[in-house]
Amino acid sequence: MTNRMYLSNQISSNSPSKFDLLSSSASASSNLESEKSCSTILTFPSTSSASNSSSSFVLRQLRFCDRPAVEQICNESFPIQYPECWYDEVVSGSLTSTGLFDGPILAAIIVSETKTIFECNSEDQDILSEPINNSVVYILSLAVAKPYRRQGLATRLLDNLFNTIVMAPPYPRAVFLHVLSTNSPALSFYKMHGFQWHASLVNYYRIGDEYGDGCTYVKYTNGSRPPITFYEILKMFGTTICMPIKAVCKFLSF
Repeated sequence: MTNRMYLSNQISSNSPSKFDLLSSSASASSNLESEKSCSTILTFPSTSSASNSSSSFVLRQLRFCDRPAVEQICNESFPIQYPECWYDEVVSGSLTSTGLFDGPILAAIIVSETKTIFECNSEDQDILSEPINNSVVYILSLAVAKPYRRQGLATRLLDNLFNTIVMAPPYPRAVFLHVLSTNSPALSFYKMHGFQWHASLVNYYRIGDEYGDGCTYVKYTNGSRPPITFYEILKMFGTTICMPIKAVCKFLSF
């Protein structure tokens, strides 16, 4: 299944899940209570009937009872299948999972995790040249239901992430994500919001029986800067060498 408007990194096939399924009676009781206090409608309205005003949407943390709606949005938005345990983790509270609701209807979601550079996968540990105990935010998923696209909901969720997570302690030094390299709408969206390309990840995604390349995009925050590249080192070295030579040549020309 391919969708041209999926707006997210997808979880890597080699990224382990930390979630263990809850089986205790206490957990089951808690889930039942959550279901009683939340009734998310799964059937989305047609495009014409979807709300046109972003001010009418309610922003709140995703709950256990939202799981079917979260799964529906992800299935229609992404070309890969998330594992069942991932959805459980999203609504368990172990991740920062936020939804925009049009009444009882889940219209958009963003899922992120704050961690240190040291806790990131090896392919992501070079996004900062700063100490490995500095915090970063990893966006696992950002998706909007079809009837609600092009209404600014993804931007609203991203802005909320920066206002509530990035601009608060421990003041993460970067926000990063992975995205399919052929996902042009998502690439344009993130570039428009200040994210920059950091690395290409060959065969990062498994889509059915095929593999797709991914990209790492990063937005540096709270005074942080990208690591100095080898090209920049050569450029600075060249400038250091050339400036005295130019000064000598200028002096000799008089």
